[in-house]
Amino acid sequence: MSPLLQNALRAVEAAVCAENERGGEARGLLLEIGRLVGVDIAKDPIGGTWHPENMRRVLTAVDGLRRQNAQLRGLPPDGFAPTSDGKNVEFRERGW
Repeated sequence: MSPLLQNALRAVEAAVCAENERGGEARGLLLEIGRLVGVDIAKDPIGGTWHPENMRRVLTAVDGLRRQNAQLRGLPPDGFAPTSDGKNVEFRERGW
C-alpha cells in the first residue's frame, strides 16, 4: 500500500472515530433526557434502541411537555404569544 493511501486511511479513520464519539455522546444525552421525561427508549424499542423512530419518542415527549407548559401559562401550544404591538414573540425568548 502506498504511503499516500496509508495517510488517507489514517485521516479517514480519525474522522470516523471522532464522529463515532460525538454520536455516542449524543445518544447518551438523548437517553438521559428520555429518562427525565419518563421515556425509556431501551424498553419496548421500536426497531431497536437507536432506531430514529424509537429515539423520536423522546422528542415527542419533550414536545408534549412544552405544549403543556404553554397551556398552563395561557399561551397557544405553538409557544407564541401576541404582544401589544401585534408581533409574535416566542415565550422562551421572554424568559417564561
